[in-house]
Parts: sequence; structure tokens; C-alpha cells
Amino acid sequence: MKGVLSHLLDLIFVPLCPVCRSPLRNGGPFCEGCSRTIRRALPPICPQCGLPFPEGTEGHLCGDCLSGKFRFLLHRSYGIYEGALKEAIHRFKYGRDLLLVEPLGDFLLEACEDLRSRGIDLLIPVPLHPRRLRERGFNQSLLLARHLSKRLGLPCEAEVLVKVKDTPSQTSLSPAERQRAVRGAFEVLRGERIREKRVLLVDDVFTTGATVNEASRVLLRAGAEEVLVITLARSVG
Repeated sequence: MKGVLSHLLDLIFVPLCPVCRSPLRNGGPFCEGCSRTIRRALPPICPQCGLPFPEGTEGHLCGDCLSGKFRFLLHRSYGIYEGALKEAIHRFKYGRDLLLVEPLGDFLLEACEDLRSRGIDLLIPVPLHPRRLRERGFNQSLLLARHLSKRLGLPCEAEVLVKVKDTPSQTSLSPAERQRAVRGAFEVLRGERIREKRVLLVDDVFTTGATVNEASRVLLRAGAEEVLVITLARSVG
């Protein structure tokens, strides 16, 4: 009887794809059509920042990493910032679709596979400035970090790194302008919680890396042993 009832409920309340709203038939978080638009950020990649290279090439340090641009030890993303992944992140951040926390958080967990062997001690979300937090109502990076914290069984320290500079939207800024905009944007409170610890910094999108790089610099200056970075998506355009 329970099986019949469950089947009837499935027929009446068919789960929908959170991106295109078509019925989900494949058991995944997105429909088959949307899933096909998600391109994973898989090798060959830069071993430090995770920049994807064309298929058939070998992984090697990219120009930015050869120049010593980044302060974090490693960065990995689940996928490329395009298609259904980009749309899902937009719906999560700006459309306040909090039901996306679980599927997107599980994507982060997959992306963490080659970072877990580093012996991560704790997770820290990239913070929002208080004004931006009031406007949005939540910090998407904190929600993702909490989900990841539960899956990994690691503490999430949400009050260690704070944003003290209200930076402008970086969408239209050049890489150099992004670096200048985030300089001095973060401070560390309760530095004893990260001293000599391996920190996993959590954010949603890696564009030029300016934000996570500045946050990493501040965390290392405050005594963190290493900073690794995990994001949902990476822009390659």
C-alpha cells in the first residue's frame, strides 16, 4: 500500500529541475538537458589554481602561478561558470532559491576530493560586507561552507574572517581594478583559531581570483599554515 501511495505522489508531485523547471526523470539535481551544459573543471589543469587547459595537453603551472601571483596553496572548482551551473548559482544568490544549497554543496564536496589529503583543519567562508549581507539576507558562501562542514565533519569558522571594506561590484572591473578594489577588504578576528591551521576557504565563483587571493593573504598573515580554496565555478572567459 505504501508503495502504491508513493508512486501516486510521484505522479502528482513530479520534482522539477531548479533551472529550467522541466520534470526530473534522471534522479539527479538537474534535468538531462541542463546537466549536459555543465562542464567539469577536470584535468588537464594548472596544479595550483586549477585553470583548465585544452584537452590533449599536459597539466602545468599557468602564467599567473609561475609569476607567484596567488597566495593560496591550491584552488579547485567543480565546473566552468557557464550553462546550467551559472544559472543555478544566479538563482541561488540573487533569486534566493535556498533549495539549491544541497545540490550545489554536494558539487563542492566532489570538487574537494584532491584537497582532502592535505589534512584540512577547518573551513572559512568568504564573508560579505554587513551592508551587502543586509541587502541579500544571507551569505551564500556561508551556507555552502556549512553544508560542506557537515559532509566533511570539519568545523566551520564563520566569525574569523570579516569584510571591513564595502567593495563595489566587480563584474565590470578589469583584473587590475579587481585587485585594487579588494586590497584591505578583509580582517581576521580571533586569530588564535586559525594559527598553524590548514584552512579551506569557501566561495561560489572564481573569476580572476582577486577576492580569494586577498582573503588568503590576510589569513596567512594572521598565522594560518596553509590556505586552500574551493569554489563552485570558475570563469575562463
